[in-house]
Amino acid sequence: MFRVLYALLPIILFSVFLFGWRVILLLLTTNLFAFLSEYAFIRKSPKKVSSAVFVTGTLLGLILPPTLPLWMAAVGAVVAIVFGKSLFGGFGMNVFNPAILGRTFLYITFANEMTVQWLNPFRSLPGGFAAYVNVDAATQATVIADDLSLGIMDVFLGFMPGSTGETSALLILIAALYLIVTKTAKWQLMVSTVASFLFFAFIFGSGFNPLYSLFTGGVLFGSVFMVTDPISSPKNNYAIWVNGLLTGFLTVFIRQYSLWPEGFMFALLISNSLMPLIEYILNTKKAVK
Repeated sequence: MFRVLYALLPIILFSVFLFGWRVILLLLTTNLFAFLSEYAFIRKSPKKVSSAVFVTGTLLGLILPPTLPLWMAAVGAVVAIVFGKSLFGGFGMNVFNPAILGRTFLYITFANEMTVQWLNPFRSLPGGFAAYVNVDAATQATVIADDLSLGIMDVFLGFMPGSTGETSALLILIAALYLIVTKTAKWQLMVSTVASFLFFAFIFGSGFNPLYSLFTGGVLFGSVFMVTDPISSPKNNYAIWVNGLLTGFLTVFIRQYSLWPEGFMFALLISNSLMPLIEYILNTKKAVK
C-alpha cells in the first residue's frame, strides 16, 4: 500500500503545479473522511484502520475535478469506504474498487460539478506552487468532450483540463513501471486493459487516434491504479486477461454509445461485479479437467 502512495507522489506534485495548492486540500479532505469512515466501523473491534484507507482516499482525490467543493469530496470518501468496503466486511472483502465507487456516486449525484466545471492548468513555473488555484483561468470542457483541441504532446505530458491526477500520461506510465518492477501490481492487468482499449478504440473510434483517447480521461490512470487493486481484481490467470479485455471494451463502448463521455468507471464496476462468477466458472472447468 505504501508503494502505491510512493508511486503517486510525482503525480500529486505535478497536479499541484497544474492546478494549485487546492489539490492538497482536496486530498486531505478525502483522506480524512475515508479514515473517519473506516474508524467509525471498527472503533469497537480489535482491528485497526488499515493503510489501504489512505490509498483509497488519495486515489479518490486524484480522480476528482480540482474545483470540486470539499464537502462533495468528503461525501465521496464516505461512500467509498462505507458502501465500497465496510459493508462488505472491511479490508480484503470488497467486491468493487472503493475509490471508483465513490467517484461514480459523485458523478451521478453531482453531475454539473463533476462534468462541467474544469479548470485550465498552469503551464509555466512557478505555476500552481505559487497559487491556491488558477483563478484567472476559465473553466471549460475536458479534452474528451472537446474533440482534439490540444496536440498529442500536450495531452501526453498533461497540460490539459481534467481530474487532479489523471492528466499526465508520462507520469502515470513511470508510476506503472515502478509498480511492476517492485511487484506491487500485476502487469498483465495493466497491459490487457490498455491493449483492449486501444484495439476497440481503433475499431469504433471513427478515425480518432487511439493514443489520444488513451491519454485523455481516466482510462490510463485507472488501468494502472484501479484495475490492479489486489482485492477486487481477479486471481485466476485467465480471468486476469478476461478482466482487462472486458474493461477495455466496455470503456470504449460506453464512451462511444452512451451519454457519458467518460466510461472507465462504469466499465470497471461492471467488470468487478462479473469477475467472481467468471473466476468460479474458470476454476470449475480447471478442476474438472
